[in-house]
Amino acid sequence: MIKLGLIGCGGIAANHLSAIHALSERCVLDAVFDEDQTNAQHFIKDATSVVCATSIEEFLRRDLDAVIIAVPNQFHVQYVSLAAQRGLAILCEKPASDIKEGAYRMVEEVERAKVVHMIGFVNRYRRGISRLYQFINNGNLGTVFAYREICTGARLADEAIGMEWRMRDAMAGSGALADFGSHSIDMATWMLESQCGPLLEIQGTLGTFVKRQNHYPANDDMAIVTGRFASGALLSVLDSRVGPGTYQIEILAARGYATFDLRDAQNFHITWYQSNQTDDLLEISEEPSISSDPFVIQLNHFLHAVETKTPVQPDFRTAYKIQRLIDVAATHGI
Repeated sequence: MIKLGLIGCGGIAANHLSAIHALSERCVLDAVFDEDQTNAQHFIKDATSVVCATSIEEFLRRDLDAVIIAVPNQFHVQYVSLAAQRGLAILCEKPASDIKEGAYRMVEEVERAKVVHMIGFVNRYRRGISRLYQFINNGNLGTVFAYREICTGARLADEAIGMEWRMRDAMAGSGALADFGSHSIDMATWMLESQCGPLLEIQGTLGTFVKRQNHYPANDDMAIVTGRFASGALLSVLDSRVGPGTYQIEILAARGYATFDLRDAQNFHITWYQSNQTDDLLEISEEPSISSDPFVIQLNHFLHAVETKTPVQPDFRTAYKIQRLIDVAATHGI
């Protein structure tokens, strides 16, 4: 039984807690820590078996095997450092940090300590996306010409939400570009690099539109990112925290057009250009699915790595690569 600790008891922590409960035959939540003690106590509620640590020192004295870090971006590096020094396996929420220097330090810390480490690019574990990944990388669509994605969230369009930490550049770094764009850039590079080579060009155009407490946040509400892979394939991504709550992927290639839509998260769809090409080409070997919840699948991969002491993807080096690309896009690119 793997003993897990959770640092940070905000909104995303509930997804991790549900995943822990779903895999309760293999792991247990032993302790939580949050700088806001009221928040931590409310999070665990009546779970009397879970320790609500009053300090990070108390938390790290627990007999833990691994830790999940779900705090604002600025604080990832300090908790990763402490957990790595303690010898704990680490699953950290995305993006790696608020700046690329922090992301690189995280790599140094976990590689020095030789601990299992994973970044939370959870969209990789949506069934339709994992099937699309295999389909593209089997070469079924032929040469890839372009990747397009839109990722938006509806909640923060409400001015009454106020100035959350995600809107403070000192804590989050970029806004929509870091929050949603880290997923988007990871998805594009993960999906296409084996076919198209690395992303060699990237540039971003950022905008801030919604006032909070009578002034605009210091980071972006919306980011449009474009780029080019080594093969010449084009990238186009729109990330916005003032949109209707959509997540769509389009891949244009020589033989057909592939799409994924979060509203049908278990599948992807193909439009063939020639009538003699059919969906019979959907030769995909799938491992049995333990859940449709991507957080459960992500935790399952992490637990396997902890149990077997083997590397797992996406790791902190991947997270650093994405952080560097975010930083370049945020400064309008090269």
